[in-house]
Amino acid sequence: MIHRTPSLRRPVVIVSSLALLVAMALARPVAAEPASLTAVPAEAVWMMHLDMDAARESTVVRRMHDRVMAMHPQLEAMVAMAKAMTGMDPRKDLHDVTVYGLDTDKRNAVMVVRAKANRPLLEKMVEKARDHRTMEYGGRTLHSWTHRGRKGGKGETVVGAFHADDRMVFARSADAVKMAIDVLDGKKSSYEEGPLAGGVKPGSILVARAAAIDPNTRCPVLRQGRGFRVAAGEHEERSFYRAKLDMKSAEAAGLSEDVVEGFEAVVKLRWTDDTVAMKLLSGLRTETAGDTCTISWDAAADDVWTAMDKALTEWEKKHRRSGGKGECCGSCGKDGCEGCGGCPFKGEADPKKDGRAPQAEEF
Repeated sequence: MIHRTPSLRRPVVIVSSLALLVAMALARPVAAEPASLTAVPAEAVWMMHLDMDAARESTVVRRMHDRVMAMHPQLEAMVAMAKAMTGMDPRKDLHDVTVYGLDTDKRNAVMVVRAKANRPLLEKMVEKARDHRTMEYGGRTLHSWTHRGRKGGKGETVVGAFHADDRMVFARSADAVKMAIDVLDGKKSSYEEGPLAGGVKPGSILVARAAAIDPNTRCPVLRQGRGFRVAAGEHEERSFYRAKLDMKSAEAAGLSEDVVEGFEAVVKLRWTDDTVAMKLLSGLRTETAGDTCTISWDAAADDVWTAMDKALTEWEKKHRRSGGKGECCGSCGKDGCEGCGGCPFKGEADPKKDGRAPQAEEF
């Protein structure tokens, strides 16, 4: 069994992404319990669960919310608009979202949303949707309509139903919604009897599990995997990330660990003099055993926020220097990216545009 220290990049990026994702859904913290996944059927081969109540307890996410709202005060108007349209304030009314599938085709996914919703308003709105139809099942009304897709597209069929006043189910077929209702009613076995079973770490904001991998995935690591389990969140003032990769071979597990170590090397090269970054890096571990690669990371929530706050501050400075148009290289001062032509996302700089001759490579 091998113990190594992996990259800072993956866990910190995930925690940062989580914070950004839920920043608009925060209000005052409430008591959160470990995620309940009983909406997932035993036959499911993958699932994702986002626990907004746990997010509201997170120190990092609460601070991110306050920072984002201060940076963009116009978001208050957007929240008010969303509340007027849906009858729900996402900052306090959205509790959790669960998505799962019985196969690896994400188009066949089922979504279960738990929220304090204005049911009469939403049902009245859906009645006005294109191609709206209704059917009854298990004492509940299923609504079917055509969701407008991209311009010029025909749109897609969506079926939705209230399982309860605070729980909604959505899918692309009536059969999928009916199955979800049966699971919630206890008429079908839940995930606890299936391949995705297992306890949930307290404080988990994101839980993702898969017992089968989409053969068309573009991720080279997942292409060599049979399944995975991921959890990320915050508990007792400590941020955490856990990942268990079930690979097709011991060699693939070892290569997955090498990928993580590659990120570690990049972090050390880039931020070796950054005390906070190195402190966060010290909280990561990997463990390989046979065809399984396990990654874990823990850090004080205050330290995580310090790193994120620093990154946001630097971004704000660049944004102001570029007149609000963004800035790539930080050296031209000419209207952001458009002035120098040296944006790394737009290819090499144009020497005719910025007046600099191309330099020969040095080794």
